[in-house]
Amino acid sequence: MTHSKFIERRKEYRLPFGEKLIFTDGVRALTAHSGNLSRGGVFMLTLNPFPIETEGYLYFMLPGENQSMCLKAKVVHIVQEMKKCEIECGIGLKFTEVSDQQRSKLNLYILSEQMAYLELKELLDKPRPNRDQLQKLLVKLPWLTGLDLLSMRYRVDRVCAMFHAFADVSELSRTA
Repeated sequence: MTHSKFIERRKEYRLPFGEKLIFTDGVRALTAHSGNLSRGGVFMLTLNPFPIETEGYLYFMLPGENQSMCLKAKVVHIVQEMKKCEIECGIGLKFTEVSDQQRSKLNLYILSEQMAYLELKELLDKPRPNRDQLQKLLVKLPWLTGLDLLSMRYRVDRVCAMFHAFADVSELSRTA
């Protein structure tokens, strides 16, 4: 059951993304890891957030790319839940300026990740997944390496469930 105060405003699903980020407003710079990435923004893990509405530049590398991306971004959300260890603290950054080339790179990366998750889910749905196939797929999704099969199944199912939830919402909005 969802909490009545929670309203989902995300337009895109978010994928786990653990790369290093640098966000600067021109005066202060913050370097931290990301928690997730979507086509519209990124969540930056930090206990020292910039204030809401802070505008600046975000630098990061997409895996497999040899050049960093520099996107204009704005702080749109802050999470500082210090009493709950299951909630990550940080800032939600919305991309405010993305070139066509950057958008294309983001889209290709996200599509590639989605396909890898779906392929891994299909493999993990088998009672005894093939170890060699599993190792090949973990190269594409290295943050799952080291998890036992039960934890991996949960994380992959959780991510794939988002694909279906967002597809269902998208389909509803087209018919409404």
